[in-house]
Amino acid sequence: MLSLHDVQKTYEMGETQVHALRGVSLQLLPTQFSVIMGHSGSGKSTLLHVAGCLDVPTAGTVEYKGRDLTTLTSRERADVRSSEIGFVFQKYNLVGNLTALENVGLPLLLRGKSAKYASARARQALDLVGLADRKNHRPSKLSGGEQQRVAIARSLINEPAMILADEPTGNLDTGTGERILDLLRGLADDDKIVLVVTHNPDIAGMADLLVTLRDGRIAAQQSLEVVR
Repeated sequence: MLSLHDVQKTYEMGETQVHALRGVSLQLLPTQFSVIMGHSGSGKSTLLHVAGCLDVPTAGTVEYKGRDLTTLTSRERADVRSSEIGFVFQKYNLVGNLTALENVGLPLLLRGKSAKYASARARQALDLVGLADRKNHRPSKLSGGEQQRVAIARSLINEPAMILADEPTGNLDTGTGERILDLLRGLADDDKIVLVVTHNPDIAGMADLLVTLRDGRIAAQQSLEVVR
C-alpha cells in the first residue's frame, strides 16, 4: 500500500509561492486501478511525482511498505524508483536511435545487468504487450499506440509493484487509447498498484478509485464498483 498523509508541495517562483498540493491524503492499494482527475493546474502531475519519488513534498509524508519515503536520500529515492516503480508518460520518452527491444531493456543495462539478460527480459515484456514482432523497429517506425506499449513494456522490465501513468492516452486515438487502458487495467488485476493521472472523464468509468483534484486539494473521492 502507498499512503500519502497531508501532503503539501509549494514551489518558489521568484517572489511568488505556488501551492501545487494543499494537504492531500490518499491510500493506493494493490489490485486497485486508481484514477486522478482534474483540470490543468489542479496538482495531478505534482501528486504523481511525489508518489513516485520524483519529487519531495514540502510537508506531509509518503509511506510505502511502512517506510517513509520523504526521509530518503536522493540515492535511496532513485533505488526505490528503479526497483519498485514503473513510469508511463504521455510523450513515451523513447530513445530514437534504439530499437523497441533496446529501449525496453535499457533500464536493466543502466542497473548493471548483462546485455543477454536485458535482451531476454525485454523480449518477455514486449511479448506481454503484444509487440514481440516489432522488437527490431525504432520509434519512428512505430505508431503512437505501439510506442506507448513499448513504454509500458519498459516500465515493467524491473517487475515493479507500482505503475504510475501520466496522461498515457493523451496522444492516442480513442480505439488505441482504450487498448492501452485495458492493458493498464490488467496490470492492476495482476496485484499491482496502478495510478493513472488524466483530465479525460471517459477514463473514470474504469476506475476502482476515482479522485478529483481541484486547486491542489481533493475535491471528491469515490470507490467504484467496476464490472469486468
